[in-house]
Amino acid sequence: MPQPKFRAPDYAGFAPETEAARVARLAGVGDTPVYSPVHRLQSELAIFERGQRDADHYPGWFRVSFPIASSAVLWAAILWGAGLFG
Repeated sequence: MPQPKFRAPDYAGFAPETEAARVARLAGVGDTPVYSPVHRLQSELAIFERGQRDADHYPGWFRVSFPIASSAVLWAAILWGAGLFG
């Protein structure tokens, strides 16, 4: 079903003629920063690009071996428990 054409009123601050004339540009020093969820996420993920982490992180060997070991223990408990009833 085709949607009816919509034109924003002039008082809405959107003028298609001036919007089309704008060209994308890099931000300058005097521009005010834009805060959005995307910018917040990008700043949170930037620490991984720089290789910096907080001091409270566990070492890599522990972060890999702990889930594997705990999964093995849980599966052993499940199989042992199933053996009791089977």
